[in-house]
Amino acid sequence: MPKLRIEIAATDQIEAKRVQSVYQRGERIIKLDDEATDEAWKAGYTPVGRPVFVGLTNGEPLMYRFDVPVETSVR
Repeated sequence: MPKLRIEIAATDQIEAKRVQSVYQRGERIIKLDDEATDEAWKAGYTPVGRPVFVGLTNGEPLMYRFDVPVETSVR
């Protein structure tokens, strides 16, 4: 299944590390999942599953990275 990489700006380094630890424990932050799904819709793709947190960027600005499974077939 194709995945769309979505990046969402983090508030600050401390919050980003907290968010990363939440996802590493297998928990979810619904607000961020919903934001990643909304970004996939805005990009013109239909999300077909929940976003998967894949980590943080290393640069400035610090970003959360999600892979969102999307539908790509044309009817």
